[in-house]
Amino acid sequence: MTFDLVLGGVPRFAAEAPWAARLVDRYARRLPVLQKTDVRGRRPTVSDARGEAPLVLVQADPEAYLLPEAAGRLVGALETGSGGLVLPVSNEPWSEEARLAPPFAYHTPALLEEAVRFMAASAAPPRPATSPRSGVFAVRRRVLSKLPGELPLDEAPERVGLMGEPVLIEPAAYLHRYGEMDGQARVDLVSKVPAGASTALDVGCSRGETAQALRKAGVLRVVGIEPNAAAAAEAVRRCDRVLAVALEEVREEFTGEFDAVLFGDVLEHLVDPSAALARVRPWLSDRGVVVASVPNLGHWSIVADLLEGRFDYVPYSILSGTHVRFFTRRTVHDLFEASGYRVESVETVTFPPSPEGTRKLELLFSLPGASPDLAAAEFVIVARRAES
Repeated sequence: MTFDLVLGGVPRFAAEAPWAARLVDRYARRLPVLQKTDVRGRRPTVSDARGEAPLVLVQADPEAYLLPEAAGRLVGALETGSGGLVLPVSNEPWSEEARLAPPFAYHTPALLEEAVRFMAASAAPPRPATSPRSGVFAVRRRVLSKLPGELPLDEAPERVGLMGEPVLIEPAAYLHRYGEMDGQARVDLVSKVPAGASTALDVGCSRGETAQALRKAGVLRVVGIEPNAAAAAEAVRRCDRVLAVALEEVREEFTGEFDAVLFGDVLEHLVDPSAALARVRPWLSDRGVVVASVPNLGHWSIVADLLEGRFDYVPYSILSGTHVRFFTRRTVHDLFEASGYRVESVETVTFPPSPEGTRKLELLFSLPGASPDLAAAEFVIVARRAES
């Protein structure tokens, strides 16, 4: 079951792109490919699908992970069926009819591999697609040959469907794809902002989506800090003011101005998170709080991987390649206290474990001295300035 492979697409999140590319390459190396064409960095077109194999696998999203087992099922559905093009199911599909995900969370490649196996074992037969859209698919070369060479490959499924060729969805082929990570409001952090807060600073505000949630909570003025110029330009539309620089480059003082300062998954990306917390401490009003979230390195999936000699960096996860600092509950307390704060609360964010994860979690909990936070994927911290 050999085929040609086309890799391409423009990453949405530049900082994580190199880590995503490494993971895509890891899986691609295990595929029985006759010819591989790699045009990542631009949208691949039909003319990029070079080679002689009768079947072509297209991955036109550089941040979508198609494991070899799932790729094999896509190609296999063409070999054994009558379809001209086959789409995977996904947690974040291009078309809602292909939305399907496992009933458990996965934070590591090991867990993604389990998710792919789980979906394959419990899958229904392939079914027709009514509005086919996808940047990842398997297609017959004879079908591709009917399309214009300049057509972007991510538009091929829809065009093939319009041509009358049968397009199928393969529920046994699960694709992980990231959603709009920088376009999600942190409602969980906003819920920790004290009632009556009128001013807030969102450090790492991205496109400013959290500002809208803050306004719904009664906050009257929202200032954002966002070093990414493109994101900052969008955040201006939602925040009252945006500083398009990193926090350490802010020269202005906001002494006593903010009733809340938010760090939503920011501190782990900073070389010196203590300096960042100390920088904003004078900016808090007398009733002001810092509300922050950080991933938990002591999550069972990371501990289980370490026991097997694994420490896999994965974009947009507990082990994101852009994380330079790692935390457990104890180190979170240490960080805030060393930065001049009194921690009011630390709450945990948990997700349902996989079947294999349930077994591993129970085993880890049974060990003497096991952390009670093994199931915590993230901590949400509320802190105030310590009394001088």
